Formats: sequence, structure tokens, C-alpha cells
Amino acid sequence: MSDAADSAVGPAVGIVANPLAGKDVRRLTSGATPVSDAVKIGAIRRAVVGAVEGGAERVLISGDRARLGQRALAGLEVPATVEVAELHGWHTGRDSQLAAAQFRDEGVGAVIALGGDGTQRDVATGWRGAPLVPLAVGTNNVFPFRIEATVAGFAAGAVASGHADAAEATSQAKIIDVAAEGGRRAEVALVDVCLVRGAFVGARAIWDLGSVSEIVAAIAEPDSVGLSAIAAAVAPVGRNEAGAVHVGLGCTARDARIVQSDRHIRAAVMPGSYSNIDIAHCEQLRFGQPVTLSGPGVLTLDGEREIVLGRGERAEVTVNPDGPHVIDVGAAVAAAQRRRYPFGPAVSGR
Repeated sequence: MSDAADSAVGPAVGIVANPLAGKDVRRLTSGATPVSDAVKIGAIRRAVVGAVEGGAERVLISGDRARLGQRALAGLEVPATVEVAELHGWHTGRDSQLAAAQFRDEGVGAVIALGGDGTQRDVATGWRGAPLVPLAVGTNNVFPFRIEATVAGFAAGAVASGHADAAEATSQAKIIDVAAEGGRRAEVALVDVCLVRGAFVGARAIWDLGSVSEIVAAIAEPDSVGLSAIAAAVAPVGRNEAGAVHVGLGCTARDARIVQSDRHIRAAVMPGSYSNIDIAHCEQLRFGQPVTLSGPGVLTLDGEREIVLGRGERAEVTVNPDGPHVIDVGAAVAAAQRRRYPFGPAVSGR
């Protein structure tokens, strides 16, 4: 194993581990347990073992200030080349974006992303169509899954090596494209985009629900926690369903596309917390149907403040079907095992 890149070639798996995931203000204010470095280190270690078992000959781990990759590899022996990438030094989600782009450029066949919705968005920003196993270790975990890292690694290794057919074991996720006025860089989200009244980014996490005025959600599932849970309460839309939903809170102006109005609900917008919400309007969205959000305010992407809109400034939000290729862990493992152990349906113990 090596901490430096070498000339090894072959099926490769990339691992992005966000050291900040699961540690923001929403966990402190809601009583949820922060996700420790030790939990992430253990998950990285198990994912490496699984990836090699699944067929990866090379594993690349994103570098970070907490040295999660180096600590995970201490004393680990696997029959593959394992590398920790050079630290980019931003100490923000930009590191995950650059790591994903690096993985794409180096021909990685599958990515495992350890983090919440924000980390998965960062990976999609760096590599929009990444073959992705999203592992939930964040605060809001609508997009990623709670799966044991060992089998998640195996699935990624199986897809990267071709032991599992990517067409059979993946499905393309929805993605939300955000284009703000003023020539600013286009952004993406995977779960929701929200307009929050107020002129400052401040703490990036949203925990003052009273300031949220509009939500565009690509995923609004009833068993989720976060701002998309508001949309799920009035117009649920699954991760594999076409389209999205646009919800106005409070006294947001109505228009001809209203399908529900004047509803009062309660939703789990943070771990360990339910809130009262007034619904002003709700509309279903088709793929490619734009929604214009107008300032003043701040746009949150998957729960984190990102784009400030001044008075009169606007952003166009569109949900499209060409996001990351999410690996179905169960399907990938099953496909690889069928190829590896072709016993057929009648297996005799004699």
C-alpha cells in the first residue's frame, strides 16, 4: 500500500470521506449524536476491504485535514494498491468536489461517498454522472443509504471490475440544476433547493424554519428528515419517480398551477424535532420545467446555504433526470455472486 500515486492500473474504486459530515449545528440543537471520526475511519477501512473483495485492484481515498484515509489504512493489508490522494486544502465541500473530479479523470469505475446529502451533492458537482454508492454518515441523509460499508465496498468493486453489469446494477438519479443571474457558476442539488429569506449565508445549515419560503424537491419521501419532509407531507415524490414538487410556505403567492393550498402540517425537519408549517401552495413539476425563485434571500442546496440573491435577483431551478448513476448494492452483489458462484438453482449438499 502507498500514500502516493503510482502507476498501478486496473479496476479502481474511489472513496470520498467528508470529515465535517454529521457534525453541524442541526445535530447540536436537536440532540442527535454527532458522527465521530472513528466511525468514518472504520467505515473507510471496511469499504476498502469490500472493494478489493469485489474486484477492485486499486482504491483511491480522498485526502483531508483529519487524515481519515491514512488512519483507516494503518495496519491494513489487502492484495491491492491503496492510495490517499493529495490534500486539496480547502477544508470545505470543495475538497470532495475536486476529489470526485480527480477520480473521474483517473478512470475510477465507482465511487463510495461517506457523508450526508451535502457530501453527495459535492460529489455530483465534481462528477455529475459518477457511478456512486452513497453511504449515510451525515446529519440529513435523504439521498444516501444506511448500508454496511463492507458490502457497499464490494458492490462498488464489482461494478468497477465488471463483475456486476453497471446497466443492471445502477439507476440514474435525478439532479436539480440551479442557474442564478449575474454570470455566477451553475450549481446542482440532489434532494432540494430552498429559498430562505435573509441576506446572509452565516451558518450554512438551516435550523430557523420560519425563514424558509419556497422548496423545490426532487426527492420528497415520507420517511425522510429535512426540508424535503415538508414537501413529502403534501405531495410525496420518490427518488425513482419522474418529476419533482414545488412548495410555497406561509403566504407565498399562488398561481394557476396550484394543486393544494392552505394546509397546516407538522414535519420532521431536523433529527429529533417536529415543526408546524403553513403550506401556501404546492405544484407538481415535470422534468425540465423551470421554477423561478426571486430574492432577496439565500438559496440552500440540499440543506446548506450557498447562493445569495439580492432584491430583484432571480435563479432558475430545473429538475432533470441525468444525475449520478446510483449503484444498487444488493443487485450488484447478487450479480457478482452469480458470476462467481454459478451453481444454478439446484445445489446439493452431497
